[in-house]
Amino acid sequence: MYILSMVLPLVSSVITGLFGHKLGAYSSIRLAIACMISTAMCSLYICYEIVFCNSVIHFKLGEWISSGFLDLRYGLLFDSLSSIMLVVITFISCMVHIYSVGYMSEDPHKTRFFAYLSLFTFFMMVLVVADNVIQFFLGWEGVGIMSYLLINFWYTRLQANKAALKAVFLNRFGDFGVFIAILLIYLTFNSFDFAVIFSVVPFMIDYSFIILGYDVNVITLISIFLTIGVIGKSAQLGLHMWLPDAMEGPTPVSALLHAATMVTAGVFLLLRFSLLMSYSISILNILTIIGALTTLFATSIGFVQNDIKRVIAYSTCAQLGYMIFSCGMLNYSASLYHLTTHAFFKALLFLSAGSVIHSLSDEQDMRKMGGLVNLLPLTYQCMLIGTLALTGFPFLSGYYSKDIILETSYAAYYWEGFFASIIGYVAAFGTTFYSFRLLFLTFFNKPRTSESIMKKVHDAPTWMMVPLIILSVCSIFIGYLTKDLFVGLGTNVWKNAFFTYPYNNLILESEVIQRELKFIPLLAFSYGVIIPIIYYFYEMNKDMYFVNFNEFYKQTYGFFMKKWYFDYIVRFLYVVPFFYLSNEIMNRNFDKGLWEKIGVTGLANIINNIILDIKLNNTDTISKFLFYIIQIVILLGWSFMISWDIDSEIIVIIFIYFFFTVYLKSYIKK
Repeated sequence: MYILSMVLPLVSSVITGLFGHKLGAYSSIRLAIACMISTAMCSLYICYEIVFCNSVIHFKLGEWISSGFLDLRYGLLFDSLSSIMLVVITFISCMVHIYSVGYMSEDPHKTRFFAYLSLFTFFMMVLVVADNVIQFFLGWEGVGIMSYLLINFWYTRLQANKAALKAVFLNRFGDFGVFIAILLIYLTFNSFDFAVIFSVVPFMIDYSFIILGYDVNVITLISIFLTIGVIGKSAQLGLHMWLPDAMEGPTPVSALLHAATMVTAGVFLLLRFSLLMSYSISILNILTIIGALTTLFATSIGFVQNDIKRVIAYSTCAQLGYMIFSCGMLNYSASLYHLTTHAFFKALLFLSAGSVIHSLSDEQDMRKMGGLVNLLPLTYQCMLIGTLALTGFPFLSGYYSKDIILETSYAAYYWEGFFASIIGYVAAFGTTFYSFRLLFLTFFNKPRTSESIMKKVHDAPTWMMVPLIILSVCSIFIGYLTKDLFVGLGTNVWKNAFFTYPYNNLILESEVIQRELKFIPLLAFSYGVIIPIIYYFYEMNKDMYFVNFNEFYKQTYGFFMKKWYFDYIVRFLYVVPFFYLSNEIMNRNFDKGLWEKIGVTGLANIINNIILDIKLNNTDTISKFLFYIIQIVILLGWSFMISWDIDSEIIVIIFIYFFFTVYLKSYIKK
C-alpha cells in the first residue's frame, strides 16, 4: 500500500506521456484519473494507520550510494507530518485531474498535460516522504522542473515563456541555498539521513566554523541557507515576483501549484527541519518578520489587481506569509493546520475562477466581467464559499486556522510576535476587502463584455462542477473537523514530527488573552465586507476600483499598482548589472575578445597571417631574410628548452618571440 501510493503517479505519467498517442486521449486521461483516485485512497489509508493508530513507518528500498563512510539508501518515511501532507497533495491533485477533463477538453495536447500533472504530483510526494536530504532535494528540484513545464505548457505564448523562465530563475536562488545547506549538513553530521542528523543536533549547537576570521555557528549557518530556500520556493518578500506571473499557465496548474504543492514546499521544509532550525532563534525571528512583511505586501497589491487569477495569487502569497511567521514563532502545528485548510479553499477559488474564465472565452480581466450571478449560479455559490473560507467567516475552515495563528502570535509576548499579529489583523481586513471586490466585479457589476459572449455563457460542465462541489464541502467542514487533531491541547499526533521547546505553550496561552482581541478578526471581516458593499451600492454607475479621488489616493494607487516598485528595484540592482557584466564585459572583452586573440582561433589566425605574409611578400632583401632567420632560431631554442624541461625561461622566450614577430615586422615594413 505504501509503495503503491508512490508508484501509481509515476506509472500514470510514464504511460500517458510515452504511449498516450497510441492509447488515445480518452484512455490516457481515464488511466491518469484512475491512478490519482487510487493514490488518494491509499493516502487516506496511510493517514489512518499513521495518525490515528499512532505508528511510524520507515523502510529502506535499496542501496543508492555506498562509498567509504557514506551509505545512502532509497528510503520512505511515513510519520504524521508526511502522511497528512500526502492526503492534502493527492486529494487536491485528484480534484485537479478530474477538473482538467472539462477544462482542457479542446486542447490538442491534453495527454501531455495529464502526464505533467501526474509527474508533478510524484515529485511532490517524493519530497514529502523522503528520509534523507538528498532524496528530499531530488523531489525539491523535480517540483521546480515540472513547474517550469506546466507554467510554460502553452509554449507558443511569449508571456508564458517569460513567466516560466522567471519562476526557474528566481527559484535558482532558493535551490542554491538548499544545496549549500545540504553540503554543510554533511560536513557537520557526516550523514544525509534525517534520523541521524536530528539525533545529533542537540550535541552540535555550540559547533562553529571560522569564516573570514569570525566564528559562525554551524546551526545558524545551515538555517540561513535553508531560509533562502524557503523564501524562494514559498514566494516570500524578495523572491516573490514569480508567483503572480505563474498565472500564465492553465488554471488547473495554478490551483495545483498555489494550493497544495509547490508553494507549500517551503513551509514543509520548515516543518521537516524544525528539529534543526529551532536551535537558531535569530533566524526564526527573521522568518517571523519576513512572513509578516510578505503578508502586508501581498495584501496591499491585491487591492488594485484587475486580473481575477492574480488577485487569488496574491492572496496565496499573503496566506503563505501567515504560515511562515507562524513557523518563526515555533507554532508548527498551527502552520500545518492553516496549510491544510488553505489547500482546500484556495483550490476551490482557483478552479471557480477557471470556470468563470472558461465560460467567458478565456477572459480574465474583471473590468470586462459582471452580471454573472444569474448565469453561473453554481460557480458563484462555490466561489462565495471559497471567499468566505479565505476571509475567515465564522465556522468555516479559514476561521479556525487563521484565527489560531493570529491569537498565538499575539500571545508570544515579544516584539516580533506583536509585530506579526498587528500586520495579520490588518491583512485580514485587506483580504476580505479585495476578495469581496472580486465577487462584486465578477458577478454583481454591470455586464461589460460583448453581447455575443454573454449569450454563450453557461455554467461549468459536470467534469468541472464535481470537484468544485467536493471542495466546497471540504472548505466548510474540514477546519472544524480537524481542529482538535491539529491544535487541540490534548493531541498526541505530532510526537517527534515537530520540535518545540518545552516551555513553548503558545496555544495554551492564546486561550487566556483578552476577550476583545479574539473579536478583532471578526471585526476586520465585517469592515472588509461592509465597505465594498457600501461602495458598490452607492457607486453603481462608476467603476468599482480602488478609491481614486485626489492626488494622495492616486499616488497610493500607483504605488500599489507598481507592486511597491519591487520589479524596478530588482531590475536596477540585479538584472541590468548582471546583463552588463555578462554581455558588455565578459562576452565582448573575453569570449569575443581576449580568448579569441590568444586562444586556438587567435593562434591559428596568427600562423595563417605569417604564412600568407611569407607567400605574398618578396624575400629578396637582407632584412627580411634576417627577420625569418631570427624567428626560426627562437622557435628552435624554445623547443630545445621544452625538451630539457627548462620551464623558467619559456615566458621570456614567448615575450621575445612576440616582440620580433609583431614589432620588428612592422619596423621592417616601414
